[in-house]
Amino acid sequence: MVTQWSGPANSSLAKHFSQERYGTIINMRFREIIILVSLLLLTGCQQVDKLSLDDITVRLIHDKVRSTVNTRSANVRDLLSEQSIELGPLDRISPSQSTFLINGMDITIVRVEEQLQNEETVVPFEKQVIRNDGLPVGESRLLQTGTSGLEEITYRIVTEDGVISSKSILRRTMMKQPIDEIIMVGSQASYTVIPIEGSLAYISSGNAWVMSKSSGIRQPLTVSGVLDGRIFQLSNDSRYLLYSGKPNQEKSLEKTFNELWVVGTDNSSSEPLTLKVENVLWADWSPTEEFTIAYSTGEPRKTAPGWQAHNNLHTATFNAVDTEVKHTTILEPSSGGSYGWYGMQFAWAPDGTHIAYAQADKIGTIDLSRSAKPVKDQLTSFSHYQTWADWVWIPALTWSPDSRFLYTVSHGNPIGLELPEDSQIFNISALAQDGSFQATLAERAGIWSNPVVSPLTSTGFQVAFLQSNNPLQSVNSGYTLAVMEQDGSNVKAIFPIVGETALKPQNVSWSPNGEQIALIYKGNLWIVGNESSVSQQLTSDGQTSKPSWAQ
Repeated sequence: MVTQWSGPANSSLAKHFSQERYGTIINMRFREIIILVSLLLLTGCQQVDKLSLDDITVRLIHDKVRSTVNTRSANVRDLLSEQSIELGPLDRISPSQSTFLINGMDITIVRVEEQLQNEETVVPFEKQVIRNDGLPVGESRLLQTGTSGLEEITYRIVTEDGVISSKSILRRTMMKQPIDEIIMVGSQASYTVIPIEGSLAYISSGNAWVMSKSSGIRQPLTVSGVLDGRIFQLSNDSRYLLYSGKPNQEKSLEKTFNELWVVGTDNSSSEPLTLKVENVLWADWSPTEEFTIAYSTGEPRKTAPGWQAHNNLHTATFNAVDTEVKHTTILEPSSGGSYGWYGMQFAWAPDGTHIAYAQADKIGTIDLSRSAKPVKDQLTSFSHYQTWADWVWIPALTWSPDSRFLYTVSHGNPIGLELPEDSQIFNISALAQDGSFQATLAERAGIWSNPVVSPLTSTGFQVAFLQSNNPLQSVNSGYTLAVMEQDGSNVKAIFPIVGETALKPQNVSWSPNGEQIALIYKGNLWIVGNESSVSQQLTSDGQTSKPSWAQ
């Protein structure tokens, strides 16, 4: 039996099914529309992309040619590949190769080339004028003919699209060194010619000069003008002069700040001999062995004072004929202790058995009698002097003629609450070589008092020194030349006279007979009688320094 639905109930159910079917149809139609729209959008994008690739037009500028290019390339790199354009290692392109192409874009390529070009140029010689007190004023002599040099200059030339954009110097090579013209001009003043014992050497205008037997007989030993004044010492017999000079132009100043030379004093035509020693901070003749020197070295620095000391000590024995040099090490390089970067001071004992050494805070001796292994002994120590600057105080050293005593400057005790390193009290002291004796001979002499012992005479020996005019501020004070006996007694000032300009710090030099002292006053060479205090001016160029007197 089949039951049929009628009435209101049947009507509601039919309506329900009818609505459900209609919604399903609607949803299906909506999904179809969505799919259709998506397909249309995707197709549209593909058409846009296709149109973009087909329609990009750019302007390309390279090799002085401007062209319009239609391309499908995505970026600049692809465009260059498409156009078979290669870039050189220095070429510039704008915009960069990774830039995406845009319609109407300008792409510029600049061809950059680099080349080296050599040019030779003449280097004119310089003129050097040397004053000679041995010639009358107005008289001149040509000592050396000037010759121009030749230099090769290598340029780096950069071109952009064939046009030079820069030209710079890459290197300079001196093919031929110029030779200075040297002219000697007379500056002789009306000074009285006086006899001179032995030979008296000095520096004037960067050259070595020597007077022999008379102040009127003088001659140049060097004419290059390169003496640096650090080392300047006559041999004991005055036949040779040991000196340091600036390196030649072929050497780098970063590696060499000076060189050590020897020149004979017999005549002005003697050729200087190189000792093949560089960067010398101290050097002096052996008192007992001919053609033997001791020296200490450092290495150049760009910062003040211009060197780093090795704190070493060597001897060099050479042959005056062929300058074959034999070196022997006495002290190996070291840090040098307090302020060791500045270096040490040395002094030969007259008998050649010891070398005294001085550092910023100590003094001692090196016993050379044991040649296999020299013995280093400290005699005294003291507080260093704090300079607060790029220089260091190192005590001066000088030996008694019998090699028993060492005369030096010692740093004295401070005043009041002053720190020891700030004290400007400096005394002259005597130290026994064997360490058994130490005595103060002159108090408050000054930091630059620099004692120098005289040769031995029939009455013994004396000590010349500079007495500070302001002992408590002696670093910058003027000085007076004074002389005392070997035990510090009978101190007397001998130069200059009261009221005259004071002396500048320096090392004076005794005559071989101990009767006179050579010094520099107002830039000129003077000699002063030890007993008489009579002074005589010997030069007038105002450029004299470093007197050295020997037999």
